[in-house]
Amino acid sequence: MPPLPQLGFMDYLKAAFDVRWDIPGLGKMPINKLALAGVAILGLANPGFWFIGAALEVVFLWMTSTDPRFQRYVQANRMNLISQSKNERLQAMMATLDRDSTKRLETLNLNLAEINRLMDMSAEGPVAFVKESKQQTLAQLPTLFLKLLVTRRLICQSLERTDVDKLKAEIKDLTRQLDTPDLNEALGKSLRGTIEIQQRRLDNIRRAQENLRLVEMELNRIENQVQLIREEIALDRSPEALSAGIDRIAATLGETEQFMSSHSEFLGRLSGPAVEDPVMPIPPANLERQ
Repeated sequence: MPPLPQLGFMDYLKAAFDVRWDIPGLGKMPINKLALAGVAILGLANPGFWFIGAALEVVFLWMTSTDPRFQRYVQANRMNLISQSKNERLQAMMATLDRDSTKRLETLNLNLAEINRLMDMSAEGPVAFVKESKQQTLAQLPTLFLKLLVTRRLICQSLERTDVDKLKAEIKDLTRQLDTPDLNEALGKSLRGTIEIQQRRLDNIRRAQENLRLVEMELNRIENQVQLIREEIALDRSPEALSAGIDRIAATLGETEQFMSSHSEFLGRLSGPAVEDPVMPIPPANLERQ
């Protein structure tokens, strides 16, 4: 994942300039812009208002943009927008799944919910710390699982559009034509080019079939790993058992991400730009000390 960007002073300055206050009966109003418009109108009668307005604007922007509470407000808004954008993309991905894939995703989420429920039953002392520290790991798993399901669907659709037996028959027929005696050079060149194209299509299909098997194995591994951890936590909810179980999920996440990274070129050709987890902005150093 790329390094997280840090919000700078200009981000907060722009937010201060565009700040809106919720006024009863009027909704969220851009108070700063309205104030500037009022000063501009007053300045037509007396230009002195322009200088006063400019000075007040500088003071307002400086005090607002450097206020830690306002910075936290901007930070929260930015994260909400990013989270909303991510949810919209995930919903769009889920809408493309077939019924069986949707059922698999629902089953995974049910097992993860059961793991969380079992941890909540013992969420005291060390177990509470384990639950809190491992929650993010559990939250990442459905997204990766969904990406694999979408990848599986794209591969299946690609394979369904091509008749392998027909393609092999065409290659065989073209090869037979190429062996025809007294074949002129132009026709022979055309036949060889067509055979090469069809052979490359056949090679792509074989690679797609291999990647489909790999994706299905990854999906099965994640499902079985989560099921195993759910069963183990039901038997032993000690902090050590919880931590070990979630650590295995973290290892599964790492292995799945490694699989997707090693096949990124192939997966990218299928699905276009990757759907990455959103990059969350981080607050400036002075906020970290709040």
